[in-house]
Amino acid sequence: MQTWRLINTGSNNGFYNMAVDEAIVIACREGVVPTTIRFYTWDPPCISIGYFQKIDRILNQPQSGNSNLSVVRRITGGRAVIHGNDLSYSVVCNTNNKIFPNNLKGTYDLISDSFNNGLGQLGLHPDTEDCNNPLDSEYQHSTLCFDSTLRHETSFNGKKLIGSAQRRWPDIFLQHGSVILDGISGENGANSTSLNEILIDECDIKEIINTLSAGFCKVLDINLIDTALTTYEINLTEKLLKEKYLLPSWNNKRT
Repeated sequence: MQTWRLINTGSNNGFYNMAVDEAIVIACREGVVPTTIRFYTWDPPCISIGYFQKIDRILNQPQSGNSNLSVVRRITGGRAVIHGNDLSYSVVCNTNNKIFPNNLKGTYDLISDSFNNGLGQLGLHPDTEDCNNPLDSEYQHSTLCFDSTLRHETSFNGKKLIGSAQRRWPDIFLQHGSVILDGISGENGANSTSLNEILIDECDIKEIINTLSAGFCKVLDINLIDTALTTYEINLTEKLLKEKYLLPSWNNKRT
């Protein structure tokens, strides 16, 4: 049975959050830290955009809401997410880890199964794969992640609850995403929902993290040890902030 790290870095701005995810990738690749699951939130609210998205197109969309929100570009693909009322997660793991198939879909599916198991412990029963939508015209025309649901993503009564993006290198992968906690459906997309909309009893973030973590332990047959970022990762984060995530040349670049 493998032992992984579980980290809760709390609330931080979007530039810091994305720098931390990349710092964990670097540290894990170098063998400094083990496989890691991280949970985090966003303060102040911001928009994260996929690596291949054009920032002008995102900000010109009426669904993007407050144009004064800061925008940070992720190293993963996918579409824009409006953060502030969500709990985000990241999973960083070597691609040769035998727990996961060595492909994007198999990894997505196992992480989705882990979340679904955790949600089941909260009394929720996410849609089965047959209820989810394949890649469709609505997905292709929208710039927002939560406008539609793909087969590997978690939805409830046909509305997306968890959206994710993944980047794979030959030796390691990063998957991160968000669980919508609160807010009116449509804030991130017309077809989204939130935990507070569907739970009978409201849960605090700590309880949600504990339950979702238990889902990972059950499905993947792992142990999780609560810990914190290492000094090495903190220093890497500061370096990445200065050299990448705080720079307009990164966040505003046209891909």
